[in-house]
Amino acid sequence: MKEYKNAGFKGILTIKLIIVFALSVPFISCERTEGSGGTGNISGTLVTQFYNDDYSLLVEERPAADEEIFIVYGDQEVIGQRLRASNTGKFLFNFLRSGSYTIFYLSEDSTTKIRDDVAISLEVQLGNGEDKDLGKLVRFETLDWDDGDATIRGVVKLINYKNESQWPNLVIKDISFAQEQEVYLIYGNHTFYDERIRTQYDGTFEFNNLIPGDYKIFLYSEDVTGGTEMITIMRYATITEREQVVDLGEITIEKH
Repeated sequence: MKEYKNAGFKGILTIKLIIVFALSVPFISCERTEGSGGTGNISGTLVTQFYNDDYSLLVEERPAADEEIFIVYGDQEVIGQRLRASNTGKFLFNFLRSGSYTIFYLSEDSTTKIRDDVAISLEVQLGNGEDKDLGKLVRFETLDWDDGDATIRGVVKLINYKNESQWPNLVIKDISFAQEQEVYLIYGNHTFYDERIRTQYDGTFEFNNLIPGDYKIFLYSEDVTGGTEMITIMRYATITEREQVVDLGEITIEKH
């Protein structure tokens, strides 16, 4: 009688274990991981900040239209979804289940002068049915000095002195427009000139497609006091607006 009871107890215990295991199997297999098929959303606005080549000046900020944004589900090593920002820079990953997500996009590396793209990523924890707005996300891009729309212009005039006259009693022979005169432009702190052009038939010159920033414009004039070296004539200009036109007016050089 005792053995029967023990056997019965063991049998009941075995049946209970089987039932518990059977109930737990579908529960585990139906557990949902990160990905699509839920009611959560992750959104944001991606903008591009344009800097000059040494990141000393923020030139412009505008929506990063058509730039790619990526999402990775959980700890997966593959991209779960890729989309492009709208014309206003907005993006939306929708119908997501709760869990951990990684959002990333590409940007120039602002810590180096090499214009290589790096991934900027954000870890996002999303609750069930949650709408997560990441706000404004920023990517960086550098511009060359001639990637803009502004202009610096001017006109060069030449004073010719009579050969027989001497300093300091020089006698003017004529004043004319300086044709084919070389004019140089330097952007910011660059150590060498960025562009060299020549004046037109009427002495005018024009540097185009300039970005905002500080510029130096210079040309050379003869030293009519008797020196053998050319004299540098320097002008300065600052561009603050995208389509600004800076007129330097008349610049005079001399020749003896």
